[in-house]
Amino acid sequence: MRIKTIILAVIVALGLVVPTAATASAADQHAHHRIVRVFHPATSPTLVQGSGLGTVRTFFVPISANGKNGDGYYMTGTLTTVTVGLASGDEIRASNLTFVFGTETNQMVVGGISLYAPANATISVGAKTIRPIIGGSGIYDGARGYVVTTNLGADGWSHVFHVLD
Repeated sequence: MRIKTIILAVIVALGLVVPTAATASAADQHAHHRIVRVFHPATSPTLVQGSGLGTVRTFFVPISANGKNGDGYYMTGTLTTVTVGLASGDEIRASNLTFVFGTETNQMVVGGISLYAPANATISVGAKTIRPIIGGSGIYDGARGYVVTTNLGADGWSHVFHVLD
């Protein structure tokens, strides 16, 4: 009987300690992050192939990042229409965007989806979308986190990267 009581006490103690440790660990993982601010002028796709479902829009855009720009600072990628005819009238486009920071060694890759009005090449002026950072290289090796993209209309685009350490 005494052994059962000891085993039960150990199980209860572990049950109380493990979730607390897991919660602290998750909080610590998101406690530190760095911000990378990217800006570029208003832009249009460099190429549009197809129409409706499967349309691919290709982009190449010079960028500035944290005030740095010039050769080697650019964003390239595609938006692909993967769903049309939603009840809201919107469509879903999947993104595959690569941001290059000074040299091809230093990249962050962004994926995910966003809602778009079918007639628009981009998200609406004033709209924001959040997409995941799915990787990086060089100074962004193993990058993870998210980026908030805002269409500033004639003033261009803002991409605020929240890179989790």
